[in-house]
Amino acid sequence: MAVLQKGKANYPFWGASLNLISGLDPLSLQTTSEATYATMLPGISNLTNRLRYYGFYCWLIDFYFKKEKKGNSTEQYKFIRRAELMVAIIMQSEKKAVQQITGSNFATNLINNLKGKYFDLAEGADNDGEKVVYWKYPSGAFGQYYYGAMSSLSLILAATNDDGDFIFSVSNPHPRQKVSGKELADAFDSALIPEIKDLFYNNIKKGKLSVDDIPILIDYFAIEKINQKNPEWPLYVSMLLDKDEPGQEIEEYFTYHRKETINELIQDAIENKNEYNWKSFLKKTYKFKMGTPASPVSDTYIGWYSYQFNEYFQFACGSVFWATLQYLHSLQQEQYLPQFVRKFSKLVTTELCKSLKESPESKFQQVLSGISKEQDEDTLYYSIETSPSSNPVKAACAGFLLLFQLYNANKEFLHPLKEFMNRKQTIREGNMVDGLLYFHSIQDDTFQSFIEQFILRKIIYRHQMVAIRKMGNGTQATHKFIIEEQYIRFIDTFPPRATSPRMNALFNLLSDLKIVNSDGMLSFLHKKIFSE
Repeated sequence: MAVLQKGKANYPFWGASLNLISGLDPLSLQTTSEATYATMLPGISNLTNRLRYYGFYCWLIDFYFKKEKKGNSTEQYKFIRRAELMVAIIMQSEKKAVQQITGSNFATNLINNLKGKYFDLAEGADNDGEKVVYWKYPSGAFGQYYYGAMSSLSLILAATNDDGDFIFSVSNPHPRQKVSGKELADAFDSALIPEIKDLFYNNIKKGKLSVDDIPILIDYFAIEKINQKNPEWPLYVSMLLDKDEPGQEIEEYFTYHRKETINELIQDAIENKNEYNWKSFLKKTYKFKMGTPASPVSDTYIGWYSYQFNEYFQFACGSVFWATLQYLHSLQQEQYLPQFVRKFSKLVTTELCKSLKESPESKFQQVLSGISKEQDEDTLYYSIETSPSSNPVKAACAGFLLLFQLYNANKEFLHPLKEFMNRKQTIREGNMVDGLLYFHSIQDDTFQSFIEQFILRKIIYRHQMVAIRKMGNGTQATHKFIIEEQYIRFIDTFPPRATSPRMNALFNLLSDLKIVNSDGMLSFLHKKIFSE
């Protein structure tokens, strides 16, 4: 008979082997968080951490058309890729401490193994599909990371030319937007002398970078360096503070979530002795929730409240998921699923009842109403321990306590918040509102029954559904357990994880503008943000 070991089917078996991978978001509860931060901070991604790349790429694409009268995607991609690698080598040679430079690992390897006086840009950047190059994606880090963000800011356009070839170009000035790609390109170009542009271009065309050129080029192409007196600086500020979609022409659809987020973060820092702390801002939005008639809040505030709310929810469910896996792992062998769920849920219920002074037979509604408010959501969030040595029952209890507190603290906002998320198109399947509205329907169930059904349906069955959906018709599976003939077998653990809401990227952009200094404190330049 066929035997399955580590996702591989041993002969004889008529079918392809299964490739188990770690995967992310095993309960698919983070998608609402991701949709929310994408709406609140458009034009910024977790992979676009250096602001001057926006100007550099606008200049590079504009420079390409100035130098190359006839072009196609193959030639343009080669031009972009060689330029990217050259900048990576320059930065890693002169400013190795600077992070978030595209192609930095490959450049470091080239530097460490250099035996002559030249770097071969053609060998390292030209992708012929047969050799190891600095970036697999055809159009380089620009196409994979920065194009999407710059396109949403209406800086870069992508279209087919007369020959049907897909190429990039910069946008031209337009009254509807504060900054165009052409304006950023010209501002970047104004800092370059003709000799430097010729040197940069010749290096791209020859596919060679001399070691002697690096100290010369770094003064002009340092990616982390934006001089306040340079024409680029005010353009970057205006770009970030423009409406969310600069290309949008219908006024009723204008939104300014990115601008309002930046201003609120700066205001929060001012209130905290100029200490810039985006986590403090998120906690504040969660505290204010949807505001009150006496103290209304903006849609941006509500958006970040919904993000933080969903983060607490998905992390709480993730801790119960981890605890279930860890307990299954501790039993050292496959388990009969109904019996396993009953046993584990009974242990969790018993532990919760001790702390809540309730009975397993108490009505779920009664248990919810008796939850203490002494520990707020943030305290409960940080109390969850999921290290390999942590107790799975206690971790599950902490997750459930956070869920109960979330429900009690937000139940009056669930319906209006759902309407807001639908309007903003940030709601996704598995969101926190629908997850907690489920509590409405089982108010009369016993506490023991609720815990058992939650673990079975919202954790075990949900992960199975998500893993199958992610696999689709492929052979890569993200399953953390396998259920066969009502027996559940452990594969791997997965701890709860927070999403990254683009706030670190935004911090890096503000740091590049020197609005926030290296110690995380506001500089005097923050006042120029408020003047916009």
